[in-house]
Amino acid sequence: MVDSMQSLWFVEPGRLEWREVPTPVLTGDAEALVRPVIAGRCPLDVPILQGRLPIPPGYAIGHNAVAEVVAIGDAVTRVAVGDLVVMPSDVSCGQCSPCLRGWTAHCTTVPDGAVYGVAVNGQWGGLFDDLVRVPYADAMLHRIPAGVDPLECVTVGDITGAADELARRHILAGARTRVLVLAPGVTGLTQAALAIAYGAEHVLYVDPDPGNRALAEQCGAQTAAKPPAPADGLFDLTVEASGSTEWFRRGLSLLAGEGVFESMGGVTGDMSIPTFPMFMQGITMRIARANSAANVPGALDAIAAAKITPSTFYSPIVKWEDLPEAMLEPPECS
Repeated sequence: MVDSMQSLWFVEPGRLEWREVPTPVLTGDAEALVRPVIAGRCPLDVPILQGRLPIPPGYAIGHNAVAEVVAIGDAVTRVAVGDLVVMPSDVSCGQCSPCLRGWTAHCTTVPDGAVYGVAVNGQWGGLFDDLVRVPYADAMLHRIPAGVDPLECVTVGDITGAADELARRHILAGARTRVLVLAPGVTGLTQAALAIAYGAEHVLYVDPDPGNRALAEQCGAQTAAKPPAPADGLFDLTVEASGSTEWFRRGLSLLAGEGVFESMGGVTGDMSIPTFPMFMQGITMRIARANSAANVPGALDAIAAAKITPSTFYSPIVKWEDLPEAMLEPPECS
């Protein structure tokens, strides 16, 4: 194995470059080395690359990928060399108390916020790297099922997994049938499609982009360019990832009694929320990043069962060598 490899680095706002970095090696029996073969840009990468989030530059970027296993430690049993696997975005051991409860984003074995492609707490590499070390291979890596196109699995470790988990918990198991999606672009489109697939009676997808609204309508959602007024009807569940404090508050105001508000991220600054109206309505609010490793199996099942075809919402595919420029292009499903 060569001593150095190519890694795509976020150097400064508006600038990425390929860098030569040391090639990772196995350092324990529970580890694996994987080679990303298909990787994608997350909507979160856009504000990061523009310098709009409180995450300083200077690290390898990328946290959505399908990879090939190229080496495993002696204790690894769930994957083998040559397998195509989903790479979850967060690093987790699978054995600590939070991991055993499915809270893999809060693994206590690794530093809080340990994640590929975003240097929140330490650098773990990026999923555009030539090679990536996976410290807990049996907990993190999942083979792509036979007959499933690997292209459909690029966002399983992040967007598709998170949307599938929310749809299963709130719609399939929770019987929340009226859903408001305030998440323009691929995140919201994925959520709207899965909400419908799991039996939601009414899904309203809000996005100013007419092309995105057309995609949502093809999935069976109702659409609007801006959030409705409360007089137009209330919802059991709001899923928000808009980046807008105005839309965030509107999503809260559009919930019926005992409604649930799920924010998948987007608003990063301080803001006030209407606590007394929420108290009176019995609103439950959750603001959280995905437990990506725990969400992988359900999302793979959903794809295998044809409940969703994630590539419907992908931006155009580009060559690996074109990534520094392509990553900075405005997203089609923004």
